[in-house]
Amino acid sequence: MPWRGWDNAEIYDRFVRERPIYRCLNDWLVERAEVREARRVLDLGCGTGATTEACLRVLGPEAEIVGVDASPEMIAVARANVADPRASFWVGGAGGIDRLPDGTFDRALSNAAFWQFPSPGAVLGRLASRLGPRARFAFNVPAERVAGRAAPVHPFQVALAREIELATGRAFAGSPSRLDEAAVAALAAERGFRVAAADRLTYRGTQDELVELMTIPAMIDPLVPELPPERREPLVRRAGRRVDPAEPVEVPWVYFVLERNP
Repeated sequence: MPWRGWDNAEIYDRFVRERPIYRCLNDWLVERAEVREARRVLDLGCGTGATTEACLRVLGPEAEIVGVDASPEMIAVARANVADPRASFWVGGAGGIDRLPDGTFDRALSNAAFWQFPSPGAVLGRLASRLGPRARFAFNVPAERVAGRAAPVHPFQVALAREIELATGRAFAGSPSRLDEAAVAALAAERGFRVAAADRLTYRGTQDELVELMTIPAMIDPLVPELPPERREPLVRRAGRRVDPAEPVEVPWVYFVLERNP
C-alpha cells in the first residue's frame, strides 16, 4: 500500500501544514459538501487529519466527524494532531466503511484521494449503505487525471520527466490513471447517487510547492518503481534545481459532488 510508513505520514503532514495548497483544497471541499449544515460527517482517506480539521472549523458543537484511512501511521498522526472530541479516527481502507461505528452519515468527503482507490464503484457502493437520503459525497481530482479536462504542463513536470528518463533510461509515460466523468456518473447512478456538480477550480501557487509535494515517497515512488528509495528524492531535488521556485503555477482541480437519491 503506497501510503504506508512513517516517512509518508511525517513528510506528508509537514507539507500539509507548511504549504497552503491543502488548506485551500480542503476549504473548497468543505464548502461544496455543505458541511456546515451536517450532523455526522465521514472523512474518507483522511490522511493526517487536515480535512477533518477543516470540517471542524465549521461544524456545530453537537456534530461528529469520523476519519478513516488505510495507513495506521497516518491515523496515528491524525490522532495526535486533532484533539477535538467531535472527531474520531479509524484504520481501514475504503472497504472498511461498513466496519465504522453504527449509524448513517449526512456528508462524506475525500480530499485528493478518490482517484487512487482501486475500485471507485466498490467505494460508492459502500458509501451508499452508510449515507442517508439526500446526503452529499464531495471529492476532488486533479484536472490532469480527468479524461477530457485540459491542464497546463508546468516546467517542474518537464524537468522531472527529464530526470526520470536520465535515471531510468526509459521514456517517461506520464502520470498513471485517468478518471472518466461519464463512467463516474454511471457508477454513481447504479449505486443510488446523482452527480450534482463537477466544478473546475484552479489553485494558484508556485513551482517550489510542486517540488516539495513530490518529495513525499508515495508521490514519487509509483513513477520510478525500479529505482531504490535512496535515489528517488535526490532525483526530485535535481529536477527542482532546473526551475525557478518562485514561478507562479496554476493547478486546476475538478470537484465532484454526488447526492444520494431520496
